[in-house]
Amino acid sequence: MNKKTYLVKVAYLMDLSDEEYQEIGDNLIPELENEMTVRQHLKLKWESSSTILLDSETMNCGRCFKCNSWVTDREKPDSIDELNNGAVVDDQLLCDECLPENHRWAF
Repeated sequence: MNKKTYLVKVAYLMDLSDEEYQEIGDNLIPELENEMTVRQHLKLKWESSSTILLDSETMNCGRCFKCNSWVTDREKPDSIDELNNGAVVDDQLLCDECLPENHRWAF
């Protein structure tokens, strides 16, 4: 049987204070990985883990004006693949659920 390797990315968003993040420290990723359950016949091999502090001042991300979900503006450079699609309409960043129905990135 010819097998191929698939990269499966899972993204979590967590609201933590600096103190909470420091308290969890290096245990955050292993704890999340232990929460995931996979059918026994699938063999998962850990490859890497990372965390990114979202900063709407320096990164292409922000909160949807209507629903407050995290979103990246797909019409600007450096979009963040793990966040919901979004775009700016009438000077307001909107997620794909809140964009006007006829918008290119609307869900």
